[in-house]
Amino acid sequence: MASDAAADGALLERVDSLLADGGYVGRERAAEVAAAVPEARARILDWVRSAADSGDFRRFERLAALAVHLHPEGLAPILVPLLASDAAGVNTEDLVDMLGELRAPESVDAISHVVREKRNADGPFYPLGIKGVQSLGEIGTPEAHQFLRGIATSGPGEWPDPLRWHAAEELGIEDELGFDEDEMLGGA
Repeated sequence: MASDAAADGALLERVDSLLADGGYVGRERAAEVAAAVPEARARILDWVRSAADSGDFRRFERLAALAVHLHPEGLAPILVPLLASDAAGVNTEDLVDMLGELRAPESVDAISHVVREKRNADGPFYPLGIKGVQSLGEIGTPEAHQFLRGIATSGPGEWPDPLRWHAAEELGIEDELGFDEDEMLGGA
């Protein structure tokens, strides 16, 4: 058993060293890592969970970024509680993005909560709010669309205009609402 744990630890260290330069982990890079360490596909969920549980969020983010592209069943149930916990040291924007990429319906409430809670603190450019709106658009469930519709059709001042614009755009109703992109986004 100890040798199994040591072997698993060595695999994890190898994968982490391949990811440790901090660069973007996209499909190609994930495929390279999986080819270099084929066992990573079978172990990635345990490694992501362990890094999250230990609070090693830098490692967690690298492994979760890899996991998104390896498509293991069960990744979203690890990411959603972490997003909902608002744990210090977690890159919330990356979590929201990953859950959108996964098209994880179970994350709609957590993402909606983040967008709602950060809507005014995120200005003037609203990167987290926009990422949340886009992720909800990718998820595309009736609940996600209902939340987006609420933002898009809200009155001026209820939600920041950039979030109203992006929500309408995700739903394809910006013209129907008479939104002017330059006006809504402040020429940005």
